[in-house]
Amino acid sequence: MKNQIILSSGSIRNYGMDRVFEIAARCGFDGVEMIVDERTDTVHAGYLRKLIERHNQPVPVVHAPFNFLDPPGWEKDEMSRAKRSVELAQEIGAASVVLHTPFYTDRLFLRWLEDDLADYQKTTDIILLVENMPCYRKPGGRLGKWLNISDVQEWNRKKFWSLVPSVINPLCFPLCDLKKLEQFPHIILDTTHLGTGGFDPITVFDHFKDKVEHIHLSNFDGREHLELRTGKIDMGAFLRHVTNTGYTGGFCLEIMPEYFPSDNEEMTVELLTENLDFIREHTG
Repeated sequence: MKNQIILSSGSIRNYGMDRVFEIAARCGFDGVEMIVDERTDTVHAGYLRKLIERHNQPVPVVHAPFNFLDPPGWEKDEMSRAKRSVELAQEIGAASVVLHTPFYTDRLFLRWLEDDLADYQKTTDIILLVENMPCYRKPGGRLGKWLNISDVQEWNRKKFWSLVPSVINPLCFPLCDLKKLEQFPHIILDTTHLGTGGFDPITVFDHFKDKVEHIHLSNFDGREHLELRTGKIDMGAFLRHVTNTGYTGGFCLEIMPEYFPSDNEEMTVELLTENLDFIREHTG
């Protein structure tokens, strides 16, 4: 069965949800990965089912809300939001839910992921995918990491930074160290987030390939979530390699919305279609 290639709703979140589904269909995507955000449209299961049927665009993946997004009527704590995302996924026919790992300031969610996620996974058929996050702690910050994007970093190079008290940088993601992802059975890889740490995405994929079930695709050159043909990562080589391993999971195009002019839908469709064609070209 072919790998599904879907569009992240976050790529064109400047549009309303109906237009997001319409544009995904026009471009020829296999579906939409829907990010739950502060808009009622993203949490209303009945409305989402209408969009799925109207545009023949399923939602295979629901992305739980980020820390700074407040879905209307939802609880504020991340554990409750994760569970509400699972309920939403069940109601609209999605198979998995993406979870961002927390900031250092959210210790409760961190402990829940590490101590309770495995038991919670046993209670649902919805697959809970833990996403690798940006690496903030390297000297120079995220902006400096593109300088060695072609190098494969040794993971133990971060040992010094593991000694730095987390209070010094409260915006660090405590699970951005790839070794810590090994504790989770289901993983989604984000290529831009790998770029922020200078990691070679092929090497990382090979290490985690038995756990990777979904991949967020975008490029990186110090700027994040660029279109696939622009940046320091050889996305064509990455896609060919992943496909040749027999990978059966999905791909999701996730580009920053500011790269799409909200007043020019045709240009948006053209750029998305070109990136979709790029994925298909390199995945056979």
